[in-house]
Amino acid sequence: MWPSLRSGDQAGVEPLDGTPRPGDVLLARFDHALVLHRLTRWESGAVALRGDNTVSEDPPLPPSRVLGRVRQVRRGGALLETGWDQGPRWLGRIRVAVKWRLAALLGRRGGR
Repeated sequence: MWPSLRSGDQAGVEPLDGTPRPGDVLLARFDHALVLHRLTRWESGAVALRGDNTVSEDPPLPPSRVLGRVRQVRRGGALLETGWDQGPRWLGRIRVAVKWRLAALLGRRGGR
């Protein structure tokens, strides 16, 4: 979620109070981990999330897997309630595209 969330940040998450808006950063439980990603679509049976610097959406999740919305971030010693959510950046998307292409050239799947 860089640059909105950085290594070492602590996210303050609150329970949802109604339907979140596209662009909100949500905490969701995937099979393998808890993930903070941005909401792209909220439908009755499925939620679509995407990291700011990824080229594709995450697999759809049931709405029951969404645990809450990020409202504040602790960065260093400062509590940020506004100004932390910078949104996706074009440079990050280019980095991801280059990483995937390089992985494909090296014969690795998934850029790992």
